[in-house]
Amino acid sequence: MMDEFNLVPIYRNGIGEITEGIDIPIPDFCKKNCSNNTKCMKYYRDLEIANEGVHQCPYGFASFVFEIDEDKFIFSCLRIEKYYDRQKLLPKIKNEPKEYRELSLVSVIKYAEAYKEFFLNQNKYEEYKTFVDDIFHDVRKFNQQIKIKNDRIYKKAQQHTRFGDILQVTKSIQQLAWFLTLRLNNHDFIYNEELLRADVKSSYNIYRIIDKVKKCIKERADEKNIRIDMNSRFECKDMQAYDCIELLPYIFLDNAIKYSVNGETIYIEIDEDIEYQHVKIKSLGPMAYEHEIPKLSDQGYRGKNATSITKDGMGIGLYTAKRICILNDIKLDISSSNDVQKKVNGIDYSFFSVDFWIKL
Repeated sequence: MMDEFNLVPIYRNGIGEITEGIDIPIPDFCKKNCSNNTKCMKYYRDLEIANEGVHQCPYGFASFVFEIDEDKFIFSCLRIEKYYDRQKLLPKIKNEPKEYRELSLVSVIKYAEAYKEFFLNQNKYEEYKTFVDDIFHDVRKFNQQIKIKNDRIYKKAQQHTRFGDILQVTKSIQQLAWFLTLRLNNHDFIYNEELLRADVKSSYNIYRIIDKVKKCIKERADEKNIRIDMNSRFECKDMQAYDCIELLPYIFLDNAIKYSVNGETIYIEIDEDIEYQHVKIKSLGPMAYEHEIPKLSDQGYRGKNATSITKDGMGIGLYTAKRICILNDIKLDISSSNDVQKKVNGIDYSFFSVDFWIKL
C-alpha cells in the first residue's frame, strides 16, 4: 500500500473510513458518524459512482470527487467556500481547532493535483522497486551458483600442483563474488534494515575481514598507485556481530581510495585490550572543516572539499557506516587534521582518520 500523502481528509473506497489530512484535520462529528451513520454511509456509496467535482453531504460538509486512472478518490469533511452549508455546519464544528478552516475550490483542486502526482509517482516507484528486487534476487542466486562452482574447481585444483594458475584465478573469482555480496548487502542495509536486524549474530574476525576487503579492492588501489599498509599488534579475537559488519571496512577503505591522491598510503592499525578491538584507518584526503565533521555521517551530506574534487558519491557511505556501528554497538569517531599536508589543485589535503571500537 502506498505511503500516505493526504493534505486533506480522504475517504477510502471499499474500506469505509476517512484518513486524517496533514493540513486539514477530520472534524470530530465525521469521525463519529462516517462508518456507522446510515445517511453518511449512503452518501459515500453514492459518491463512489458520482461525477467528478464538488458534492455536499446531508450534514452540510463538502466533498470533492476526482479520478486517477479511472479510480475514484474522495476528499471529504471539508468547508469549501460557497459549497458547504454554513448554517448546518457551524454548530457541528464550533469546538474544532483553527486548522479546520475554509478552503477555496482552487486550493482543493491544487491538493487533488498534488495527490495525483504523488500517487502516480508512488506507483512508478513500486513498479521500479519490484523490478529491482527481482533483478537482485536473480543476481544473488547466480552469485551463489558462481561461489559453489568456483569452490569445486578450487578444491580439485588444490590436489594438483601444476594447477597453480587455476588456483589464483579461483581465488580472484571468490573475492569478486564476495565483493558482489557486500554490494548487495549495502543495498539491503539502506532499504531493508529490519531484514538484517532479523538475522542472528555470527562470529567474525575483524583482521580477516579487513584483509579480505584489501584483496577485493586491490585493483582499485593499484589504479591510483595507492598502498594499503595494515598492522596488528595481536592476533585478533573473534567477535559477535551481524552480517553487515563485513561492509564496514569496505566503506572506509573505499572512501579512502576515492579521496586519496595518487601514490599515497592508507594506514590501518588494529589494537586490542580486554574489552575492545580498536581499528584506525588513516589516509590523506581533502580537509574536512571542523563544523563539517558532525555532519559527515548524515545521509546525503558531503564536505565542501570532497565535493570539489569528485562528484562521485551520494553521501551515504559514512551514513551507512554509522548505522552499522549503531546496530552492532560499535563506537565510531571521525576526524580530520587541521594540519595541511599538501595542496592539490587549490584543495587543502590533511590526514583523515576513522576510528572504531568493537566490544569483545
